[in-house]
Amino acid sequence: MPVLLLMSMCLFASIVLTSFKAETLRTDQVAVTVRQSLVEEMAALKQQSQLLAETLELLSQEQVSPEQAQEAFYRVKQAYKRVEFMAEYLDPELAKKINGAPLPKVLVEEANYQTLHFQKPSVRTFPPEGLQVLEELLFAEEVEPGMAKKAVVLAHGLQDAVSLMAGSLYQQPLSDKQVLESLREQLVRVMAMGITGFDAPAAGREIAHAAVALQPVLIAAQQYERATGGKARTYSSKAAQHLQQAVLYLQQHPTFGTFDRLYFTRELADPAYAALTALQQELLPTAASVHKPVNDHASSLFSADYLQAAYFAKQDRKEQKPELVELGKVLFFDPVLSANNERSCASCHVPSKAFTDGQARSIAFDFKGTVQRNSPTLLNSVFSNAYFWDSRAVYLQDQVPDVVVKSDELHGNYEEVVQKLQQSPEYRKLFKRAFSSPADNGLNTNTINRAIAAYVQSLVALNSPFDQYMRRETEQLGASAKRGYNLFMGKAACGTCHFAPTFNGTVPPRYLESETEVLGVTASADFAHPQLDEDLGRAGIIPADAWKHSFKTPTVRNAALTAPYMHNGAFTSLAEVVDFYDAGGGAGLGLDVPNQTLPDSPLKLTTQEKQDLIAFMESLTDTATVFEVPKRLPRFSKNTGLNGRPVGGRY
Repeated sequence: MPVLLLMSMCLFASIVLTSFKAETLRTDQVAVTVRQSLVEEMAALKQQSQLLAETLELLSQEQVSPEQAQEAFYRVKQAYKRVEFMAEYLDPELAKKINGAPLPKVLVEEANYQTLHFQKPSVRTFPPEGLQVLEELLFAEEVEPGMAKKAVVLAHGLQDAVSLMAGSLYQQPLSDKQVLESLREQLVRVMAMGITGFDAPAAGREIAHAAVALQPVLIAAQQYERATGGKARTYSSKAAQHLQQAVLYLQQHPTFGTFDRLYFTRELADPAYAALTALQQELLPTAASVHKPVNDHASSLFSADYLQAAYFAKQDRKEQKPELVELGKVLFFDPVLSANNERSCASCHVPSKAFTDGQARSIAFDFKGTVQRNSPTLLNSVFSNAYFWDSRAVYLQDQVPDVVVKSDELHGNYEEVVQKLQQSPEYRKLFKRAFSSPADNGLNTNTINRAIAAYVQSLVALNSPFDQYMRRETEQLGASAKRGYNLFMGKAACGTCHFAPTFNGTVPPRYLESETEVLGVTASADFAHPQLDEDLGRAGIIPADAWKHSFKTPTVRNAALTAPYMHNGAFTSLAEVVDFYDAGGGAGLGLDVPNQTLPDSPLKLTTQEKQDLIAFMESLTDTATVFEVPKRLPRFSKNTGLNGRPVGGRY
């Protein structure tokens, strides 16, 4: 009996191990199949890019028509869309050379200029390249002189980039992890960029290209459905079903202006994303990591935890201790950080006004005029890789000292601030609780900055009526707001710079870069007599012509609460903001803005469409999330004159 029992156990173990190995091999086989298909599609892209270069050579010799050149371009664009999901995943920088935005690339060569203030930044500017630049040339309403020759040069550069990517792919094995992550990224890319026309500046066919871009995602989901069993098969089947419906919907509704982006995203693409997320966690279960912006466990583009605030922190890339956040909140509302003990961070960032102050430009220290720029909201500001209007700070923590020491803001001195805080037993206790590790070294400049940054990091408000609707927590969203979302992500082109789900300039699908834009913002809302605002923006920090008048793209979440608008507070209402964009920005109003990144052609929005856009932005208001103000501030045992200071200061 013992022998028979042992043999039975061995046989059972053998069967279990064999079936586990078979299951592993079956799923690994999907990655192998995807790679084989990708190699074939990359070869087709190489061929089409070569044919485009040859066609453009003939165009420069007037041996083919512009229409023939345009068709050759379409074939290349379509071929790229078939490999986009993996090309962008494996080598996003090289992918930019193939299909990057048609904007100059500015390279800062002296990266330490911010720490070595005597050293000026050195910059080099490279002209734009790739499919989008070609598109603007080939589909321009007016053909500029020498267009064909420029296009030939760009086409040969495109060929080189495609060949480089193809050669790299031939040496690249693929894993299930890479395949599944690339599929999910592609879904986000289509939802947040593809259907907005982000990478189609002139030629059209955006919706048709989105359908092509999702085809390999659908095929891969179907392959996982065949290769897996159990829950994995259930999830892959759901993903394939939603993706099939999404592709079909794109194919049946190819008209850009009337495409229902809200329905497509909420009912088809986002559920497919949820299924792919569940599939990846079933096949490759991992703990959530804050070492990337996107939470791999989030089931929706509009999940409250889709982006991880902890990733964007500098020194504390983790969920912050409640004691640290509480300390930061107290410091944020305490005027003791300022030179006159009357002004605090909350002076210009008032909770009831979505952490703005309602001024065009905030009142300067000691009421001596105003500061240079408008006070932006701090709600959801953590979801960024650049801070201040001119993007001069990379992390929240780096933003704090600039405000504390700046003469027209808090006008503080860190040595004096530390000395003052040390005189409060309550503050010493708060710092000790927040920084319990000896390595943190108690109360100092660094810990002050980290605490305030931790509090700002906690100011996340992603529970607006629109979010609740997209997460299917409610069926209530006004018809005007629904139309407004479709306009925002479509005809009005807002979504090409204000990316979902944060609706700021942090770029999907990886959210690793925050854009600035040149809009030609006017000095006032007098559009009949426009004058360009003189603020150089980003170019005031880094002297690059491409960045003259370039400013960070802020979030439009809670915009209903944050008037006035733009870096200079020139527009007092959302209606004025919409009118400005509708006109084509400063260049559309007739101003000389040669580097404007906003298209200068009028949007031709109707009165109803403008109202719908505003209704959508108003639906992004989150009043459900409450941010409490400290009931009181820490007391001082010796310097008792400070004990009468009010929470938030006297400004």
